[in-house]
Amino acid sequence: MKVILVDDEKGILDGLQLLIKRHISACKVVGVALNGIEGVKLIQVLKPDIVITDIRMPQVDGLKMISMLKEAGCQAKFILLSGYADFEYARRGIQLGVQYYLNKPVEIEELRDCIYKVIEVIKTEKAKLQEVEDLKQEVHSRMQEISLRDIIDVGSENTDYVEELLRMASIPIEGNFFVCALLELGNTNESFKEFVLEPVFRQIDHAFEQYLKVYRFRYSRGQIALVVAHSRNIAYEKLVGSIQRLRESLYRELKLEMTIGIGTVHEREAGISRSFEEARYALSYKVIKGVDVVIPYPEIITLPGTSHPISEDMINQLESGLDNMDEAECIRIIREIFQQMDSERGMSPVDLQLQCLNILLSSVRKMSFLQLQQNNFLGGNILSLEDTSRIRTLEQLEQWMVQVFRGIISLKVERKIPKKKDIITQIKEYVRDHYNDQISLADLSDRFFINPYYLSQLFKQKTGDTYLNFLAQIRINKSKDLLEKTDLKVYEICQMVGYSDAQHFARLFEKLVGSKPSEYRKNSRRK
Repeated sequence: MKVILVDDEKGILDGLQLLIKRHISACKVVGVALNGIEGVKLIQVLKPDIVITDIRMPQVDGLKMISMLKEAGCQAKFILLSGYADFEYARRGIQLGVQYYLNKPVEIEELRDCIYKVIEVIKTEKAKLQEVEDLKQEVHSRMQEISLRDIIDVGSENTDYVEELLRMASIPIEGNFFVCALLELGNTNESFKEFVLEPVFRQIDHAFEQYLKVYRFRYSRGQIALVVAHSRNIAYEKLVGSIQRLRESLYRELKLEMTIGIGTVHEREAGISRSFEEARYALSYKVIKGVDVVIPYPEIITLPGTSHPISEDMINQLESGLDNMDEAECIRIIREIFQQMDSERGMSPVDLQLQCLNILLSSVRKMSFLQLQQNNFLGGNILSLEDTSRIRTLEQLEQWMVQVFRGIISLKVERKIPKKKDIITQIKEYVRDHYNDQISLADLSDRFFINPYYLSQLFKQKTGDTYLNFLAQIRINKSKDLLEKTDLKVYEICQMVGYSDAQHFARLFEKLVGSKPSEYRKNSRRK
């Protein structure tokens, strides 16, 4: 602890310095002053933890010095040196918040006891302040996570909303470049425990320390999302190298196998969701690339087997068959696709296998990949090359494909997943019932078995509005009702309708309603 001594008697200053040096190792005298004016200047510069000061001094006495320092925001603890005749001074010291006194002449035991009491108070206060700072940081990190989760799931169309989310989370926009990655545990049935997340986050922070900022958070049960921001364009090869070294260090230090999909670099906020969707799509190609590897998005668009693409119309028909759980229609389209593939004479067995997997990935692109992974049957068929590596004929590939699509439809029936035409209606009903919960697109994705990015697009297509605008309107309408009919405070209403940031809630309310919450309440009660 840093100590400053203030007394107009040099002998007392020398004596206190000697006592502290010899008997109180927890403290160090960093400066001395002979009057209150010198003391104010010295204390403001050196910012000590403890100040021991005489009361009676020329020019400015000890109490006046303390008053001046406290007005300037000084946080030091003060110990007053006083004589028995200084009771009135001591009383004024109490009014200034001084709790500790030493009588002259100072005895070593009394000095030591007094200083150690002050040290304990300082430690307790610092611990409380640290708790508050940790809590603030935790809340800030959570706000950033919520904002980024909404951004990566909502798509890039609503740039105004994305900018608002980034401002709310204190994430800089101007002149920045962004790239996203998605890390997945080698065993997708496992999940990140809290005691595992922290060392993983530390490794991530170290791997990306050369960039302006890296934001990382748990995206799903066994996945971590990364958003890397930098003030200038990001060299893609170097970034991939950093991620490759991260994967290696995670295995070396924590024995964690990771498969990592990487999106491409985009400028400004609109590119965040696009880069993340690329990373998610790249990760899905582990069925071709294998696990415990890094898969950059540019690599998957140059894979073998894509030189003979199946028409988008056929893929859309397969998607429709899956949406409506129409097994017969799916089988019909699969057979038609394989007839077309049979007519392509230049395709090798490897090309055929990869083309088959590409068709499968394209067909399930609108589904929640996490739920596909968690099903044992699909995990053994979709997510591994083991079955296809033993297949050598088109007929065997066709039967394998039919078996997989039957498995997907069976899973959807088992989970009571609604058909496509009912999904948006059911989602709207669910949101109306749970508007006060933290329901992101990723949460809805897992519940309704649909890819969050596709859900965002489908919601806009079917309703003419974005999901986040729909949710915001429901919450604001409910808050209007509470403002009209209750005496709840605005921050209480903010929390009741699902928002954690009262300032963000107030700005959103004013944007959608045209007045601040407090003004709306006053106006509604005048009617």
